[in-house]
Amino acid sequence: MSRFARVVVESDLIQLDREFDFIIPDALQDKVKLGSRVQFPLGRLKKLQTGFVTQILQASSFAASELTGIIGDQPPTNQEVLDFTKKAALRQCVAHGEVLKLAVPDFMPRTLVPELSRGELPQVTFPKLPGAEKRAARSAILSSARHVSHEGLRFPDWCWLLVEAAHKKLQSGKSSILILPEQDQISQLRDLFIAVGLGSWLRSYGLGTKKSDRFIQHQQILASDEVIAIGTRTAIYAPVTKLGLIAIFDDGDESLREQGSPHTHARELAMIRASNSTELMFVANYRTAEVQRLVEIGFLKDSAITLPPPRLSFTQPGSRLDAAAFRVIRDALDTGPVLMLVPRKGSSASLFCAGCGSRVRCQSCRGPVWEPTTGNHQCRLCSRFAFGCGECGSSQVRLGRTGTARSVTEIGKAFPGTQISESTQEVKPGRIKSKNHIVIATPGSAPRTRDGYQAVLVLDPDVWLSIPSLRAEQNAIRDWMEAFELLSDTGRGLIVGIDQHLGQAIALGQHRQLASTSLTDLGQLKLPPATRIASLESEAQGLQELLTQLTELGATVLNSDMSDPAKALIRFSYNSGPEIAQAIRATALKTNTRLVAGSKRRGLKVVMDDPTAL
Repeated sequence: MSRFARVVVESDLIQLDREFDFIIPDALQDKVKLGSRVQFPLGRLKKLQTGFVTQILQASSFAASELTGIIGDQPPTNQEVLDFTKKAALRQCVAHGEVLKLAVPDFMPRTLVPELSRGELPQVTFPKLPGAEKRAARSAILSSARHVSHEGLRFPDWCWLLVEAAHKKLQSGKSSILILPEQDQISQLRDLFIAVGLGSWLRSYGLGTKKSDRFIQHQQILASDEVIAIGTRTAIYAPVTKLGLIAIFDDGDESLREQGSPHTHARELAMIRASNSTELMFVANYRTAEVQRLVEIGFLKDSAITLPPPRLSFTQPGSRLDAAAFRVIRDALDTGPVLMLVPRKGSSASLFCAGCGSRVRCQSCRGPVWEPTTGNHQCRLCSRFAFGCGECGSSQVRLGRTGTARSVTEIGKAFPGTQISESTQEVKPGRIKSKNHIVIATPGSAPRTRDGYQAVLVLDPDVWLSIPSLRAEQNAIRDWMEAFELLSDTGRGLIVGIDQHLGQAIALGQHRQLASTSLTDLGQLKLPPATRIASLESEAQGLQELLTQLTELGATVLNSDMSDPAKALIRFSYNSGPEIAQAIRATALKTNTRLVAGSKRRGLKVVMDDPTAL
C-alpha cells in the first residue's frame, strides 16, 4: 500500500510557502520519515527541488508526482523544530523553507560523524549565588558583574548560574540551549563546563564553524537524548530533544539578530520555542528595554544575583583624563594592570579641514575620512586614501576625537616607565603583566586576565551617548558593564566625564530603573519595543491597497514613498501582530516577482521588527 509525504519546499520564495503532497515510491517506503530531506520535481522547473517531510499520510487527494530521492539516511530535523520554525516564519512573514534553511545545515556525505562517548553524570558542587534561587520558570536575571571563586575556579557569576542550571536539567534527563553573542563569552563558559567535568555533554553550535563541523555537531545533537548546545544566535535552532532550558546571556548585543532575512532576534525566537515545560532565562549585567517590557507585562519574573556590587564611581564632564582618573590609575598600577576603554580604534576617529573647518570627506564616495594610523588618511567606506579637503582644497587637517592608537601615545607620555598596550579586534597585546601595565581597548576586545584588572576606566562616554540611535544609552551601558566585569575582587571602576544622573544610576546598579525609564519614554513615542514595526516595499498600487487594509486592522503608517519602488513603514501593537502578519502574508503570496533595475525582486519585500528602519 502506497504512502504519501507532505513536504515543505526548502526555498525563500513566499509563493512556494505551502505544503505539497507527493507519492512515496516503493524504493523509498522504508526510508522516508518525518523530517527527512527529500528531492522532487516541482511544476515546470527543470532542476529538482529539495524540502522536508512534515507529515506521513496514508491517503492524499492531491499527490500526483513521486519523490525522486532522499538526502541522507537519517532525518536532519524533528517535529519540534518543524513546529518552531513554522511559528517563526508566520511571525516574520517569510517562507517556512527560508527559516528551515537557517536551521538545518547542508548534507555532507563524505563527513564522518564520530559517536559520542560519555560516562556517568558527575556530581558537581556549585557556589551559592544569593538571589538566583528565587528565579521562576521564566526569569529575567540581573547579574552582579562580579567573578566568583569556587574550589580554585574563578569565573563570572553568570557562568556559574548557566552551568548549574544546565547540570540540573541533565540530572532530570533534559537538554539545554545556551546562547551567547561573542566567541570570547562562549569560550569562557565552555572552559567552566570542562573544568567541572561536563565537557562531554557540551556541543558547540552555530556561526564561526566550518560547514562540515556544523554538520557533525547537528548530527551529534540529533543522536543525543541529553545534550547542552552552546553557541551564537543560530544555536536556537539546535535539534535537541527533551528540551528543558533555553538561556540567553547579553541579549542587548545586536549580533543576536539576523542581519538579513528573516531578521529574527534570538530573544523572540527563544520565547517562541520555549514551551510550558521549558525553562527560559535572560541573563545580563544590565537590563534591556525589551526584557524590562516582558517583566512589566508579567511574562518574566524579575530576579537578581545579589553579590556585593563592583566599586564604581564617576566624574563630571571636564578634561579627558582628570585628577580623579590619574589618582585611580596611579594607585592601581602598583598592585595590578589597568584597563582603559575607549569607543573607537585608530589614531583619530575623524578629520576636519584646518582651513574651512568642514569635515574631510572622500572625494570618490563622499564617505567620512579618518586616521587609522598617524599620517594615514583613509575613507571609512571605500578605504581609499584621501588627500586634503574637497571643499576648499586645503591639505592641512585638524584631528578629531582620539582613538586607541593616539591614546597609547598620550597615556604613555603621562605614565613614563609603564607598559602601554593597544587591544582591538585587529591588534591583540601579548602577555598582560601582573602590575604596572595599562591596556587601552575598544568595546569587546579587552583581554581577560587571571585575577582581573585593578582598575577599569571608561573614557569619552559622550561619544557613546551621542551616537544617533534610540539605543545609544543602552548600548553604552552594555559596553561599560562588560568592561567592569573584568575587575579584580578589589578593583575600582571609573567613568570619566559623564552626566551625574546617568553616572549615579550606573554606580548604584540601578539598571532596572534605567530600563524602565527608557521603556516609558519609548512607549510615549510609540516606538519599539513598546510597539512593533514593519517596513514594506512593492509596486505603488499594490502597496497602497495593502496599507489601506493594514490601517483598518489598527496599523499606523509612519512614512511612505510611492515612487518606484514604493516603500512604507508601519507601526502596530503586539495584540494586532498576528492579524497584521496574516494580511501581509496573504498579499505577499499573490504578488508576483517584479523586475527592478534588471534584476528580480520579491513582489512584496517585508522586514519585520528591524530597528535600523527608524
